Amino acid sequence: MTRLKRLVIGGAAAALLATGAVSQAFAEEPGSFQNRLQGATIGLPLGAAPPPGLYTGLETAYLGEASGSGQGKDIGNWAALTGGRVGLPALANAVPLLFVPGWTFLGANYSMAAVAAFYTFETCDNATGCNTTVGGGFVLANPTFTPISLSWNLGNGWFTSLGFNFMAPIGSHYTGTPNPDYWTLEPTFAVSYLANNWVLSANFFYDFNTSSTGPCCLLGAGSGNTYNNGDTFYGDLTAVYKFGKWEIGPVAFFEVQTTSDSISGPGSAALCATFCGNYSNIGVGGLVGYDFGPVDIQVWVTDIVEAANTPAGTGSVWVWTRLGFKLWSPEAPRPLVAKN
Repeated sequence: MTRLKRLVIGGAAAALLATGAVSQAFAEEPGSFQNRLQGATIGLPLGAAPPPGLYTGLETAYLGEASGSGQGKDIGNWAALTGGRVGLPALANAVPLLFVPGWTFLGANYSMAAVAAFYTFETCDNATGCNTTVGGGFVLANPTFTPISLSWNLGNGWFTSLGFNFMAPIGSHYTGTPNPDYWTLEPTFAVSYLANNWVLSANFFYDFNTSSTGPCCLLGAGSGNTYNNGDTFYGDLTAVYKFGKWEIGPVAFFEVQTTSDSISGPGSAALCATFCGNYSNIGVGGLVGYDFGPVDIQVWVTDIVEAANTPAGTGSVWVWTRLGFKLWSPEAPRPLVAKN
C-alpha cells in the first residue's frame, strides 16, 4: 500500500502539454493547447494522498500521428496564422513537485503541488508538408499550480479527493508559440479504490478559462479581438491489478467541451468560423508498471478512438512513461529514553 501511494505525484502531472495534428478537416481549437493533456493522470489514484513527504518524477508523452494522415497534417487556424503546419510525432515532458506536509483539514489530508512542463514543436511549409521546416522551437508550457488538494479516507480501501489547480500564462510566448495567453481555473475531483491488489481510480477535472486578447499566440498580434475558449470536462480512468511488483490493466480518458467558444471584435464572425467549435476526445489502452524499490515506473499506450477539433486525430497512438520517487520524508519520532 505504501509503495502504491508513493506513485501519487499529484494533479500537477496533468500539466503535460503537447502539439499535434488536427483530426480530419476540423479546425484546431486554441484551447487544446492549454496545459492539460488528456490522459496524463492515468495510473495515478488521485483520490488517495501519499504519506507525508516531498515527491517528484518525470512524465513523458510520445504523441503519434493519426493513421492515414501525413506528417504535418494541416491544423486549420495554425496554418492561417503562421503559414505553416505543426507536425507529429511530438514529445512532451512534465516534472511535478508534490508536497504533503502531514496536515489535516476537515478530516482530510492536505497536499500542494506545482509542475513545469516543456515540449518542442515544428511548423512546416504548407506546400511541401513537413519536408521543409519553416519554424518551431522549444516551449516552456504555462505552469500548473495546485494550492490545495484534500483527500479523505472513506474506509474499506476507498478514498476521495477535492482540489483546485490553476494554469498561469507565464510560459513561452514568442510569436508562433501555441501557448495560451489566458488563465485556466480547474476544480478537481477523484475517487480511488486501493485494496485486494486492485488500483481503481477515476480522476475528473473541469476547466474554466479567462479571456484571450490575442497577443502573439491565438488570434495574432494586435488583432483587437477577444477570444473566450469554452469550458471543458476531462476524465482519466484506471483499473489495474497488482501482483508482486507488477501491475497491469486497462485505462481510458475522455475530454468534452461543455460550453461554446466566443469571439468579439473586428471580423469576429469570420474568425469564429476558423477558431470556434466544440471539441471532444476519447482514448483507450493499457498500462503496465513495475516497482524497482526507490523508483516506480509505469508505461501505458492509448489509441484515440474518437476526436473532434483536437490536436490528435482518430487512430493516433500515444505512448506514455512515468517515473515517480520520493525526495524527502520527515524523520520518524524518536522514542523517549528515561535517564535514571
